[in-house]
Formats: sequence, structure tokens, C-alpha cells
Amino acid sequence: MKLFFKLESYFYALYMFLIAVVVGALVACGAFSAPSIFRAASIVEGLDISILQSGILMTSIFVKLNVLLNIVAIFIIIYEILTLRINRNVFAPILGFISVILIFLFTMYYTPYMLESQLLGEDGIANSAFDNMHNQSVLVFKSLMATLSILFIYRILKRQA
Repeated sequence: MKLFFKLESYFYALYMFLIAVVVGALVACGAFSAPSIFRAASIVEGLDISILQSGILMTSIFVKLNVLLNIVAIFIIIYEILTLRINRNVFAPILGFISVILIFLFTMYYTPYMLESQLLGEDGIANSAFDNMHNQSVLVFKSLMATLSILFIYRILKRQA
């Protein structure tokens, strides 16, 4: 624990950097990539791409993002447990743990479901069950972006106080 006190500012900097990278990646995937991929046929004249093909492209991006998310989730768990033991402030650790739950929901529940549905072809994605799961995954994704953003801002402001 003494080593943690000596290295705390480095852990803090790495933690904040990782959260910022993930928030940036979430914005890049959700706000930049998804609209372009799902509207590719209207952006590129003569491109014949189906919703299924667009979904496969988007899912390949999310699979790569999931690796980063899972690594950061482990770091969040470790960092928040250590800081909770030291200063007993519960707001940031609760936000961190909510973020971890959302990360694991997205990476271990929704993404595999999307992959399995896509393997079934058009029939796998053209139904209400898929639509419901997709809408839920979007909600989880946006909630994750919100919790990580709030955690980032809270940690910065708390550090300066």
C-alpha cells in the first residue's frame, strides 16, 4: 500500500488518460463511424451495401473497441478499489463500478448477440428481438459514455479541490 502512495500520481495520470481514450473511442465509434457506415450507400454513389453488411462492418469496429474496453474495465476495478480503501469517497467508485458493469454488458452480452445474429444473415437481424437488443445496446453504450465522462470530470475536479 505504501508503494501505491508513492506511485499514486502516476496511476492517477494513467487512469485519467485511459478514461479519456475510452470516451474518445466511444464518441468516434458511436458518433462518427456508425452514421457513416450505416449511410455508406447514400454517401458513396454507386455503392451497393446492405444493412447486414454495414452491421458486420460496424461490429468489426466494436469487437476491436471491446478489447480496449475490457482492459480499461480491469484497470477501473483495481484503481477504484485502491482509492476507496484510501479515502472512503464512494461517489467515484460507484461510477467506476457502474461503468464496469456497462462495459461487460456491452462486450460480453450485446456484442456476442449481434455477432450470432449476423451469422444468421438477413433473417437474424430482421426481427423485433434483434431490434430490441440493438436498442438496448445503444442505451448501454450511451450510458457508458455518460458514466465515464462524469467519472472523468469528477476525478479532475476532486483532484484540484
